[in-house]
Amino acid sequence: MNNNVCVGTGLVALDIILNDNKKTEPLITAGGSCGNVLTILSFLGWNSYPIARLDESEATQLILEDLAKNNVNTSLISKKEDGSAPIIIHRILTDRNGNPKHRFEFRSPKTGKWFPNFKPVLNKSVNDLEPRLPSADFYYFDRLNRSSIELAKINKKNGATIFFEPSSIGNEKMFAEALAISDIIKVSNERISDYKDKFQKTNITLEIITLGEEGLDYRFKNGKWIHSEPINIDGLIDSAGAGDWCSAGIIEKLSGMEKSIDKLNYDEISCCLNYGQKLGAINCLYVGARGLMDYIDEKELDKLTDILGKESELFIDYTKSVIAKEKSNTNQEFLKELV
Repeated sequence: MNNNVCVGTGLVALDIILNDNKKTEPLITAGGSCGNVLTILSFLGWNSYPIARLDESEATQLILEDLAKNNVNTSLISKKEDGSAPIIIHRILTDRNGNPKHRFEFRSPKTGKWFPNFKPVLNKSVNDLEPRLPSADFYYFDRLNRSSIELAKINKKNGATIFFEPSSIGNEKMFAEALAISDIIKVSNERISDYKDKFQKTNITLEIITLGEEGLDYRFKNGKWIHSEPINIDGLIDSAGAGDWCSAGIIEKLSGMEKSIDKLNYDEISCCLNYGQKLGAINCLYVGARGLMDYIDEKELDKLTDILGKESELFIDYTKSVIAKEKSNTNQEFLKELV
């Protein structure tokens, strides 16, 4: 493990992965954007500290067990009656042309009842959290609320780079406040399609708009928008989680530059983005938002990113050698009431 630290807050949920394309057992993992990004960073050797407001349910216990299994520090996650453990069904399907696709479901297919919703950390908890926060290199947040902004301010004051990945604009005044404190923003064009029109000029050092299969656009220090081509890989199984791997990869590569983001040049920024895109593409060869973590280690991943795009045949042969049969970690008792 290296000495890099990332603190984050936002969606930490329980993912139930159902593969309708094959007769395989469901998989249960910790998920949500914040949960995934910080767990991926832990896989890459970071010290990760998610901040979340969970409850006392079995779903919370399963989330915490999976995070702990992946060496994520859970000391800043609360478990109280007034919290919530969101549950998301991640269903893998096939389109009419035989290509894999996925959909997220938020209620039980068995009972029809809605799963618990996300609840943000209460702002009144921030003062209690502040003295417990580690000195972070990065602070990541994916949900817009008062506590996430106040935590961003604290981490910014303590020297962290602030990475904001919103799923929507929501409260425009609060969104503007988040932009003012952030060093990096990454949005999905599918979720915020008018970002370029709404924010023609900002003070954010790096702005990233992901475009799905078309790659991504980015703007560095309020310059011109630049397009980064997608990383195409044959044999795609599940594209869920590609954005989370991309975010974690960008954070990992930026930290390796050993200088602040505003001191980087365009080639260095492009290198960081390309690395994130590669990680996202490779994970698409596996089932689940963090599927590759069950099959290859960090060193093997480094080898894959190095040869990806250079020697396609070698990449295909190597990935075939490390992709095993789908694993199952199913908790049948827990799933029995849901699916």
